[in-house]
Amino acid sequence: MTIPEQAKPQIIKMRRAGMGWTDLKKWLADTYGIDVHRSTIQRWYDREGYSETDFVLDEAAANMADVITPESDDPLQDATFWAEEKVKQDRKVATYKAEATYYKKLYESSIKDSSKKELIIDAIREHTPAISKVPQIPHKRVSSKKQKRGLKPQIMVAPLTDTHVGDRVTFDQTTGINEYNIDIFNKRLYGWTEQILLLSSYRRNIADVEELVIPMLGDMVSGDIHEELARTNIGNCMEQMLNGAFLISQALMKLSQHFKKIRVSGVVGNHGRMTRKIPSKDKYMDWDHMLYQWVGAFCKNQKNIEFHIPKNFSAIIKVANRNILIMHGDSISGGGSSASFTRMVGQMRGVQQQNKDWNGQQSFDDIMIGHFHRIDEYDIGTGSLYICGTVKGSDEFTTNRLHLSSPPKHLITYWHPEHGNVGKEIIQLEKFDNSPNKFTAVIPEVWSNSIV
Repeated sequence: MTIPEQAKPQIIKMRRAGMGWTDLKKWLADTYGIDVHRSTIQRWYDREGYSETDFVLDEAAANMADVITPESDDPLQDATFWAEEKVKQDRKVATYKAEATYYKKLYESSIKDSSKKELIIDAIREHTPAISKVPQIPHKRVSSKKQKRGLKPQIMVAPLTDTHVGDRVTFDQTTGINEYNIDIFNKRLYGWTEQILLLSSYRRNIADVEELVIPMLGDMVSGDIHEELARTNIGNCMEQMLNGAFLISQALMKLSQHFKKIRVSGVVGNHGRMTRKIPSKDKYMDWDHMLYQWVGAFCKNQKNIEFHIPKNFSAIIKVANRNILIMHGDSISGGGSSASFTRMVGQMRGVQQQNKDWNGQQSFDDIMIGHFHRIDEYDIGTGSLYICGTVKGSDEFTTNRLHLSSPPKHLITYWHPEHGNVGKEIIQLEKFDNSPNKFTAVIPEVWSNSIV
C-alpha cells in the first residue's frame, strides 16, 4: 500500500511543523483510510530528499504549526507549496552535482599526480643508459684448513650517508676546519671506495668476505630547504642529484668487481625533501629517493648489485641473521643526546611491534642512522645503535653554533652469522682531499636513450 499523491504535500508540511512519525501514520489512516507503518512514511520522506538534517525548526517555524494545518483543502495553496519544495530540491541536486564534479576533479588530479611520479621512476629505470658491465676480479680466499675450523664467511657493511652533494663549505667561514664541494666529495668518495677494498682484503686473511651491504642513509644532496642553501649551493637540486648519482654509481661498479654480491638499501633524509615543511605523506618523493633510482638505473647491467629502495622512511635489512633497522635519524628529537636515542629505540620498538602484528615483519636487533654527522655507538639491549658518520664533515652551521663538530669519516662493520658484529673500522675521509684520484665527473649529455 502506497502513500496517496494528494497526501504527500500535507505530510511534508506537518513534518516540517514538527509532527512525529506515529502521529503522521495515525493522520494518514484517519484521513485516507490507509494503514501503513510509520517507517514506510519515514523512508519515503528521506528518499525524496527531506532528511532530518535538511531543516532546522526555529521558534517561528514551530509557531506556524497551528497556521499550517493538515486540514487545508486549498488546491492552490498545496500546488504553490509543492512547487516551492520542488525548486528547493532542484537547487539541492544542482549543488550536490557541482560538489561531486569538484571532488571528482580533485580525485582525478591526485591520481594523475601520483601516476606521474611513478611514470618518472619507471622512465628512469627503463631509459637511463647504464654504465657498461665490469668483470669480477678474483680475490684471495681463506685456506681449507681455516674453513674446517669453522671460520664462516662474514658480511661487510659500509654505510654511505650525509654526502650533501652540492653543498659549498669554505675554509675561511669555518675557521679552517673544513672545506667541501663536489670535487672534494668526488675525492672522498673515491677514497672511501679504495678503503673498503683495502679493509676487505685485510679481513680476508681470517675469513671469506663475499658480500658487501651498503645502507644509504639519506641527506645525499644539499637540497634547498633553507634559503641560504638555495643561495650558496653548487647547482640546483636536479644537478646535485645527477652529479651524486653518477659518481656513486661509479663507486658501486668499482666495488662490484671485488665482491660476489652487493646489496644497496636507500632511505631518505631531510635535506632532499621537495617541500618546505617536513612531509608525512609521500615522504619518499625526495631528491634522495630519485638519486637512488638513478644509481640503480646506472648500475642495472651489473647483476651482482641488488637494490632495495623503500617508500617508507625506514627499512629493516637482513645481515648475517641480524635484523638491522636503517633510517636517517631526523625524526629523533633531542639534539642527539643519549636520552633521545633511548627514547627513540623504545618508540620504534612499539612501531615495529605493530608492523609485526599487521604485516608479519620482524623486529630489529640493531640500528644504523646518519643525520648527526659523527661516529658513535649505543647499546640497545639486543644489539647496538650506530651513528655512521658523514662525508661532508663540519660546516658553517656547526661552527657558528659551537656544536660538536666531527671530521668527515665513515663506519665499517663486519658481521658473523653466529656472533653478530665482530669488528668495526673507521675510514677517515679528509686525508683524500688533495688526492689526484677521483671518478669521472663529466655527466653524459643525453640521459635517455629514447632521445635522438
